Amino acid sequence: MSKLKKYILVVNSGSATLKFKIFNQENFEVAVTGIVEKIGLPGSFIAIEEKSSKRMMMKNYPGGIDSHQQALEVIFSFLKHWKRKIKVIGHRIVHGGQNYTKPTILTKSVLAKLKEYNQLAPLHNPINLSCVNICLKDLPSIKNVAVFDTAFYKTVPEHAFLYAIPYKYYKELGIRRYGFHGISHQYVANKTAEKLNKPLKKLRLITCHLGSGSSVTAIKFGKPIDTSMGFTPLEGVTMGTRSGDIDPSVAFYLMDKLDLDVREVEKILNQKSGLKGIFGYSNDMRDIMIAAGYKIKDYKATKKFNLQEQKQGKLALAMYIYDIVRYIGGYTTVMGGIDYIIFTGGIGERNQTVRNLITKQVRKAWPKVKSLAIPTNEELMIAQQVNDFS
Repeated sequence: MSKLKKYILVVNSGSATLKFKIFNQENFEVAVTGIVEKIGLPGSFIAIEEKSSKRMMMKNYPGGIDSHQQALEVIFSFLKHWKRKIKVIGHRIVHGGQNYTKPTILTKSVLAKLKEYNQLAPLHNPINLSCVNICLKDLPSIKNVAVFDTAFYKTVPEHAFLYAIPYKYYKELGIRRYGFHGISHQYVANKTAEKLNKPLKKLRLITCHLGSGSSVTAIKFGKPIDTSMGFTPLEGVTMGTRSGDIDPSVAFYLMDKLDLDVREVEKILNQKSGLKGIFGYSNDMRDIMIAAGYKIKDYKATKKFNLQEQKQGKLALAMYIYDIVRYIGGYTTVMGGIDYIIFTGGIGERNQTVRNLITKQVRKAWPKVKSLAIPTNEELMIAQQVNDFS
């Protein structure tokens, strides 16, 4: 009698997307992969592929998929024959605060504690936790385990993660830099060492996860020592719709001059700023680069950009590149040198022009620096970390 294979389901939910993979527990080969895009927006799309049977599902939802709950219901309906084979479910949770620095079983008490961090990652944590609750409801006999984006940064020293505000706010309220995209940064750092056939503990890397959300991390001899995102994923470099670094007084000024409340300003900084705020038309880097005069292979902008839009596109791109170079330069100095810049994320992996613009600037100061583009695989990293819980 053949032994029943066991599998790991990994759920990776974003603000408007839901990615998932089912891995063979023994060799981490992908058995099923899928993605749901534009959740809560018109034109939602689901694509699922079952590797062994070549069974596929591709479906457009012109009216949109309303929620992550609806998306998971569609996924579970398609995968109902897999339910008895799944032994553990791994979830990417963006913010784990100071309490959670390793994979953790998601019990009621843990979920209650994690809910306290929703305000610190408003675009991510509430959705992450809603997906957990759906899995607990639909697959109650299976362990759900969290892997935290913030956990990777537990080695960042106190002088790097503290803000220069009264120390009691750190002790009493936990206000500090936490860092995000940790699962991705950890994966590509490990993959870099493997690709170079060198021990990670002998490399000085700066990893750049560049996508709608972007972050830069300094990894010195295998340990992160600083990262661009902070107390929330709002801090750091210019992003798709997030402002990145900003003088806090700007928020106070907006509230005073425009009679806005805290939540309205928070929405401006999280959802209406960054590349979108400067360019005006969209936060899609491909549109911005076309407006700035670059050609993008296999992509056509939905409109012809006028002179003002071209000017704003050039400005948005320049600000984006400048921010990333500024962080790389600072971290290189702090580490006492650099071996490789690693690019990952949607922009980092696929946009060679952006990579070239960044490395060209960095090489003016460090001519010998090398760069690599390494596709991230957060789902595999999560599967490997939750495997022992099955």
